[in-house]
Amino acid sequence: MCNAVRDNPERAQFVGYNPQTVRFIAFCLSGLFAGIAGGLAAINFEIVNSGYVGAEQSGTVLLATFVGGVGNFIGPVLGAILVTYLQVMLSDVTEIWQLYFGLLFIGMVMFAPGGLAGLLMMHAPLWHAGVVHRVLPAYLLTLVPALITLMGVSLIIEMSYRLLVKASDGTAMTFLRVPFDAAGPLPWLVAAVLLVGGFWAFRRTWLVVADAWNDAILRARTRGRA
Repeated sequence: MCNAVRDNPERAQFVGYNPQTVRFIAFCLSGLFAGIAGGLAAINFEIVNSGYVGAEQSGTVLLATFVGGVGNFIGPVLGAILVTYLQVMLSDVTEIWQLYFGLLFIGMVMFAPGGLAGLLMMHAPLWHAGVVHRVLPAYLLTLVPALITLMGVSLIIEMSYRLLVKASDGTAMTFLRVPFDAAGPLPWLVAAVLLVGGFWAFRRTWLVVADAWNDAILRARTRGRA
């Protein structure tokens, strides 16, 4: 009914549900789970300060919700797990981990509006038909150039941050435990090759993914009719 009230409150009211009551109950339940999460966080970290009720914490929660997917109940759970894990991991690797969060959010909004849960639900018919294994090799093939492209983008971001913000600390830096000079032309050339080459290979392999997806959908429909 929450989904029905969100999509069409007039129709929900027509079948006998009060949209205001449904929204009120949903708001109360969200406050209940938020209070439970806050209590568990206080027990876990043994400290409570103004940062827990600030705009940054609220933004992180919204980010996790949209990344996980607002259209499914499991979506915010998946988003919370992913965002928390990346927050802990990336904060130890780079000082601008929040920028990567923003890029992840933009990418999910542009290319996967349904979030992680939406992507998983897309594969539900393939899973029920037993043909999901037909798209896995194509996904693994696409993963390699995608990681190469991500590496190129990350290298450009880290070098730009070093030269523009951390210039007082010098131009020497490390990326993936590889030391180099960010002011030299070679690192920028390598980053450009990784970015352009990886993206070109990613677009080429995306055709393989499309063919594998269409074949799997066709087989799933055939088995469903059978």
